[in-house]
Amino acid sequence: MAILKSWKQETNYQRLFFAGFINGIGNRFTQVAIFSLLYDLTGSAMAIGMVLAIRMVPFLLLAPLAGVLADRFSKKILLICIDLIRIPLVLSLLFVQGTDGLWIVYLVTFLLAGGEAFYAPVRMSSIPSLVKQDRIIDINSLEQAMIGLVLVAGSSAGGVISHYLGLSLPFVLNGAAFLISAFILSKIRIPGRETMRREQNFLPVSKRIFYSSFAMITFIFIAVTMPLANGIDNVLINVYALEVFGMGEIGVGLYAALGLGFILSSFFSSLLKKGLLLLTVIFIIVEGFAHILLSIVPVFPLALFVVIFITFAGGLSNICMDTVMMKVIPASLRGRFFGFIQAISNTALGISMASAGFLLEVFSPRELSLIVGVSYINFTFFYSLLFIKLNLVQEKKILLKKAT
Repeated sequence: MAILKSWKQETNYQRLFFAGFINGIGNRFTQVAIFSLLYDLTGSAMAIGMVLAIRMVPFLLLAPLAGVLADRFSKKILLICIDLIRIPLVLSLLFVQGTDGLWIVYLVTFLLAGGEAFYAPVRMSSIPSLVKQDRIIDINSLEQAMIGLVLVAGSSAGGVISHYLGLSLPFVLNGAAFLISAFILSKIRIPGRETMRREQNFLPVSKRIFYSSFAMITFIFIAVTMPLANGIDNVLINVYALEVFGMGEIGVGLYAALGLGFILSSFFSSLLKKGLLLLTVIFIIVEGFAHILLSIVPVFPLALFVVIFITFAGGLSNICMDTVMMKVIPASLRGRFFGFIQAISNTALGISMASAGFLLEVFSPRELSLIVGVSYINFTFFYSLLFIKLNLVQEKKILLKKAT
């Protein structure tokens, strides 16, 4: 299998993968424990909502800055520093014993989210430098597998540990995960030049480059619009489990199904060699129809299969789009570009998740699921118009010229 061959040949990426996986599992432990801690202290779901809102802010503020730093300094050193800085932050949550320590929870949540906002674009922009160009699509497939594994294992294990072993242990384990991740990252060797010339402008992607690149405009448009539907997805999954099917805690199976779909999508990279833009449109359309199907499924077991299929199609579209972006965006711009992408996509995701609560006051879960599905399909109409005009070879040349 191509994906396994690429895995064996890219030993540097193996280290990045394991570091990201351990990092992600630890983050999930802390996220679950914070939710439980807040509910124990306040008995209010509003406190959890505040944490979710707080987590979105750093991406808008810090992700673009992280991208700038990634283009100027060693990505490896940046990733290690971010891991090490987060160790004392997560361990400070051990001192929260009552409601008088809620400010610590909110402050640490903001700072940890800031760490994620730095980490994500630096890590993503380092992938094309670590692997060979013809293996990028296989590596992006492995990235989807990692997301799925973290989603399933991290959330499930985090809940079990918090419930049976107490809320302190997840924070300790997360601190240990950051330390292990930093150690693994120290073994990575990024080929070629790791730092940019110090005379390079310490600025985000300039307007000159932005307006002269139709590809960059296209990528950013997708990064803004897709999360608008994805955020509602995340809320709907929980609502389906709890309200539509009345499964209670067993309904976590729907959430685990999200991760399983991403994992399954990673095994199909060998079929995604050509026509990636066309495949992106096709998979988003399939995802839209799957949401429409979810709006009419009568029983919970069938809903599980539909949710798996939704993230399976979503994972494939992510693989295609991420591969196109990594191949088109020049190395000298990747940090700033992916930092900006993280900022706007996470902001759009937060707005979408916040609006889902209001929309559910107007529409039933099944009606809203139908609307989401139709929205996905409508998005592909605009994406198709953009892709028809997009010449990737020409755009890459333009960006290379403007970046020098």
